[in-house]
Amino acid sequence: MERAVAGDVPEILRVRRAAEDWLAGMGIEQWPRAGVPADVVSVQVGQGEWLVARNDDAVCGAFRLLWSGEPVWPGDGVDAGYVNGLVIDRSHAGGGLGSRLLAWAGDLAREAGATALRLYCVEHNHRLRRYYVDQGFRPAGRGRFASGGTAVLFEKQLSG
Repeated sequence: MERAVAGDVPEILRVRRAAEDWLAGMGIEQWPRAGVPADVVSVQVGQGEWLVARNDDAVCGAFRLLWSGEPVWPGDGVDAGYVNGLVIDRSHAGGGLGSRLLAWAGDLAREAGATALRLYCVEHNHRLRRYYVDQGFRPAGRGRFASGGTAVLFEKQLSG
């Protein structure tokens, strides 16, 4: 697991697009299809926000680690790391990679001085909500997407 580099952008988008299609096929509107263009991901990678897991040379999982949850999370003064866009290649689903990526995000956030790790998902994605609870996150309220949808906020306390 490592920080993404510019050459990872097409792989991150490949995994993301496959996840978007899979979610849409299940009737879950977690992310709009093709909602994040390559130039945006490229800028985010350049800012050090994307982290990836690899299987050989292929990206098999990725997420962004941010230091603000705006606009979905209210600014409340808590030092937290925010996981955004966690995605696992479907061929690696169910093998524990998501758990390992979330643990890594927690370690990175703790090392940066955060006391909590936060994330969110759309309210109607019950399967993902259960997954986050199983990973030790607790529901921490509701937020609103710019599009008007409702997000469930999750938080996990980080021990020293």
